Amino acid sequence: MGKKIANTTHTFFFCDGGSCQKAGSEKVIRSARAYLRNNELWDSTHTIKTRCNGRCEDAPTCIVHPGEYWYKELIPEKIIPIVKRHINNETPIEAELLYQKGWEQQASSNERTPIKPKPFELKNDEELGECFITKGFSSDQYLYPLFLYLLDNPKGILLYIADESPISFEEIDAVEYSKAHTLELHTKTDTIALTIAAVPKDNMELQKSKISSTEYFYQKETQQTGIRFKNKFGVTLGRVLFDSMENKAWEYCTKIQLQNISLIFI
Repeated sequence: MGKKIANTTHTFFFCDGGSCQKAGSEKVIRSARAYLRNNELWDSTHTIKTRCNGRCEDAPTCIVHPGEYWYKELIPEKIIPIVKRHINNETPIEAELLYQKGWEQQASSNERTPIKPKPFELKNDEELGECFITKGFSSDQYLYPLFLYLLDNPKGILLYIADESPISFEEIDAVEYSKAHTLELHTKTDTIALTIAAVPKDNMELQKSKISSTEYFYQKETQQTGIRFKNKFGVTLGRVLFDSMENKAWEYCTKIQLQNISLIFI
């Protein structure tokens, strides 16, 4: 029988993303769980491992509820006093806090400047010719939402994979991302697999198929807008072409994927 959620008074969300794992999050989680178990607090609390919570520079991190308390740079020796404070409904250990509700900014000594795409730059590309081009993001956190949006707004969009004939996005019935590394586009007759997640460094086949570069472009001569996907070796894996700059999905790309970068200077 599972835990009775109604009995839970406090929940501890431990980040279990890659950076936190490297910084020792597993030891922190084990220490917290052992303390709760040995002090008869297991049934009245809940501990959850999460995916990345976006504060890799402050790893390992933990979020405590009720309230909105974010703790940073945790080690086993720090987590036990933190857990005790919250279970006893005392004030948090402010020196260990990254953020709490009401603060205007987080208390991080490792703050990183957010990475934003660069403006479009005019280049003479070997494959695309003279074009305005910029790089977007290529993690699955961007590529999966991108393909979902294209699925929902398919009008005027073509997909080119390697040397195969183009496929209209109106022919794509579903986008599925349930496998470890691979996103699948399903048509009535075929499945197109795209590697979008981080892959093992020693797996050359996956390295060659992984989208590592996502470029958004506008060709001057043809006035064609599109996206080009490449692997880490510079080999083009595929392209998405839009029928015009006014295409709804292209506008989404510049607003969401490229964070409001525009081509107004053309």
